[in-house]
Amino acid sequence: MKPQRGKNSKKKGEVDPVEVYCRVRPLDNPDDNCCVKPLSTSVVQLIPPENSLAVARNGQIKEYQFTFQYVFDEYTSQKAVFDYVACPLVDDLIRGKNGLLFTYGITSSGKTYTMTGSPKDQGILPRCLDVLFNTISGVQAKKYVFKSDKMNGFEVQSEADAMIERQKRDLMPGITTPKTPTAQRRGNFGDQERISDPTILSSVDDDNQYAVFVSYIEIYNNYVYDLLEELPYDPITGYKPPQTKILRTDSSDCMYVMNCVEVEITSPEEAFEVLFKGQKRRKVAHTALNAESSRSHSIFNIRLVQAPLDPRGEEVLQDPDKICVSQLSLVDLAGSERTHRTKNAGDRLKEAGNINQSLMALRNCMEILRDNQKNSSNKMVPYRDSKLTHLFKNYFDGEGKVRMIVCVNPKGDEFDETIHVMKFAELSQEVLIARQQQVRFDIGLTPGRRKMNYKEKFKSEDDLCTAAKVPAFDFSLGPGFPPFELLRSSDDIVLPQLEKFLEERQKRREAMQLELDRQSDEFRAQLVEFERSYEQALVQNEELQQRVEKSESYVQKLEGRIRSLEKRMEENSRNYKESERQKRELAAMIQDKDVKIRQEKSEKERLKSDFRTRLDMNNQHWERNLEKERQKIEQDYGGQIWEKQQKLNMLRNIVNEGDSDAAMPAPQEIFRTPAPKVRTHTTPGKLLSARSENDMRKIGNTPTPRSRTATTGTSLSAARANLRPTPRSTSNTPKPTPAYNPRHRRSRSSNAEIWLDHRPPGSVELDTVLQPKIKKKKSVSKLEVKDTKEASKYMLTHQDMDSDDNLTTKIYKGECLPTAGGGTAVVFNDVEELKQTSPGSRKRRSSCPQPQDFEGEWSDVEDRCNIAIEGHGNARKRSKPGSATRV
Repeated sequence: MKPQRGKNSKKKGEVDPVEVYCRVRPLDNPDDNCCVKPLSTSVVQLIPPENSLAVARNGQIKEYQFTFQYVFDEYTSQKAVFDYVACPLVDDLIRGKNGLLFTYGITSSGKTYTMTGSPKDQGILPRCLDVLFNTISGVQAKKYVFKSDKMNGFEVQSEADAMIERQKRDLMPGITTPKTPTAQRRGNFGDQERISDPTILSSVDDDNQYAVFVSYIEIYNNYVYDLLEELPYDPITGYKPPQTKILRTDSSDCMYVMNCVEVEITSPEEAFEVLFKGQKRRKVAHTALNAESSRSHSIFNIRLVQAPLDPRGEEVLQDPDKICVSQLSLVDLAGSERTHRTKNAGDRLKEAGNINQSLMALRNCMEILRDNQKNSSNKMVPYRDSKLTHLFKNYFDGEGKVRMIVCVNPKGDEFDETIHVMKFAELSQEVLIARQQQVRFDIGLTPGRRKMNYKEKFKSEDDLCTAAKVPAFDFSLGPGFPPFELLRSSDDIVLPQLEKFLEERQKRREAMQLELDRQSDEFRAQLVEFERSYEQALVQNEELQQRVEKSESYVQKLEGRIRSLEKRMEENSRNYKESERQKRELAAMIQDKDVKIRQEKSEKERLKSDFRTRLDMNNQHWERNLEKERQKIEQDYGGQIWEKQQKLNMLRNIVNEGDSDAAMPAPQEIFRTPAPKVRTHTTPGKLLSARSENDMRKIGNTPTPRSRTATTGTSLSAARANLRPTPRSTSNTPKPTPAYNPRHRRSRSSNAEIWLDHRPPGSVELDTVLQPKIKKKKSVSKLEVKDTKEASKYMLTHQDMDSDDNLTTKIYKGECLPTAGGGTAVVFNDVEELKQTSPGSRKRRSSCPQPQDFEGEWSDVEDRCNIAIEGHGNARKRSKPGSATRV
């Protein structure tokens, strides 16, 4: 059985509550309002001041009473607190049990003072070290007998291995590189003299060997840092920042800080040196409530390693399963803070938030543990919400005793925060922890082995010489005096024997003196030789030291060159890898571009083939349509030609009858005159519907003039003859209704307004009959602001080709209205469209004979009227090229 931490036996049903103690600090100013009053050694009373939130919320003063394991008033000494709270934990530590003690409270409540104290009145931590070393002073193992295995466990070494390691780690560094002499520090309080605690406990086992290991860590902003870690030094940037540590579980499922520095100490002074080193690196800052406020949770771990002696009682038993490791963790928690009171900002505000969050996680774990025990529920305890609770998870699961000291500031202004601390302390006392039993080594060895091991040193001179490896010499003066008895003064028997004995004794003395002188000379000669060899060894050592220094400097230079070459190699390697990567990227890009080029080429070929196919299909379609159109036109004009031929025959007969002597041109020549181009003037129907009823009435009552289509070669008189009123016919033929002349167009710009005629450059001028008639206008090709301010009307000309390749001209008309910003807005209200269509290749002539075709004048009025009526009817039946319509 290996009684490591976490494997100690527990009996079912034996539990202990979390022991909570209360300590009230004295007021800084006796005149301040006090809100805390101890009623007894276990009860404390809280009285809210009038300006507290509790009074403001309830409207009345309500007193609160809280019960603790023990209440220490402001007059209690540090010694009394240690004896009552921490000394039993040190006794359990020696017996192989684990313990956890932490101070809890708001900021400036005396937590750090309770844990550390002052040189004249030490706190809990220094007194624990004093009592521990006072107790194990006679049974402490030599240094490096117990060695850490870097996984929260320990191994045992023999005395010889421990001595070699002591020489390697403690003696050799001082010989090769002497340390700079520094002033001797006294404890962890600088140059001040401290008063140690003389208490000695009786729980130590004389047949065991003990060793003490300490570590010092802090939890800052929910990160774990090692305060004893040696920081690497850079001559350019200085000391590098510390690295965070991670939490791990060992083989016994116990939590520990991985790669944390554990220092083996053999005296309280060494422990205070370690403590002072860690306190210099602890996070402390100034706030509005405390000049040296702790900004992190500090944890000082004391680990006591013990193992039994071998059957002879000389060395530690070389069995790793017989090692017992117990731990005492002393935790100084940072105080909870309210931002509106501490006035924190920046880093201080972030630190306060992390402190409050970790304390809240501790409270949540306590509440869930209490609920699980009261209600027999099995809720998961959120230990991992904070590094603090995660590290001490095993203590709350029953692997040690837990004690808490609640430090209270009795100042009235602190009541609102103190009441929360008291409620948490009252809640924590309801949490039960399984009791841990004492570890006993039952290995079957005889008790009292250490006392039986004491021997008599240097039993005889022979043993001494044998031990010193020098030749033995009998330095005695021979046998003792014989029992001479003189009966009278003239005894002839006894006196000669006594004289002989004294002579022999004198000779022996002289021989001894000679031997002593000889050995003294030999020893002196050996001593001189030794001094000479020692001096030579010193000289050789100095030379060797110089050579070593030179070699070290040369080695450093070589190492520098090696580092520079390694950096260059790494840089070249990075460049090579980068170039290879760029090469692969470029190759991939080229490949992608080649693929895209091939795709584009194939797409172009496909489009070309598709275009050719569509073009062929379109040509075939147009050819079919043109053929159909040609056939249709042939059919249409075939009938018209036949009709015209019939009319020509009629005219020929009339002419022949009326004037046989007049010469008449051939019918084919009448239609050879080229037709004029047609100009179509189109106006939107909505604008026509916007005309007034009077205008429409006038248009309906006005006689429609005849078509103004004229052929080349027509005389002016003949044209006028066509415009004469037709005489009444004596026949029964109905009189034709006058038709509306589609060429007639009323002028819409005949007012006195000033028109702005905007014609973009490149417009085609049309010499057509129908043109807008505008009296006052200003023509521009580029529109400017000053032009719009002078005009009241605006006209924009736009030309485009329609689907039949005919030129279409659109005229947009509008009114120029001034705006509030000093500009001009154009409101369009009319659009006119002018179309110019081609009459085609077919030449047409009038279907009726023209007056100029006759050499003489018509004498018969009735004949002329019939011809005019007949021609007017034919003109109405078909639309002629060159006609104009208005929609």
